[in-house]
Amino acid sequence: MEQLNSVILRGIIGNARIQNIGDTQMERFSVATDYAYKNRSGEHVVEVTWHQITAFKNDKMPDFSSLVKGAGVEVKGRLRNNRFTDSNGVERTVTEILASQVSVIGGTLQ
Repeated sequence: MEQLNSVILRGIIGNARIQNIGDTQMERFSVATDYAYKNRSGEHVVEVTWHQITAFKNDKMPDFSSLVKGAGVEVKGRLRNNRFTDSNGVERTVTEILASQVSVIGGTLQ
């Protein structure tokens, strides 16, 4: 059986933060996606999901300065779980997307 860990998202950037780790530039940003449906009562419902993205600068990445709040993006990558202990001593697990490719689509919504 072939195993696959692959994600493709299209959404809107919520926040973005560039960090430098030695000579490597990294950006962490959030992307909002939505899903619309009608519930049993016939009411229109929109569910918004926020995804945490980590991207390392490479030739498949746009200039990180174009990844700003409100920009439309397509992100390709894989899921990664990180475990950590918070300041209250509680162990937490965060699921993020480790991006292999990011494309800016359309303009910004600002």
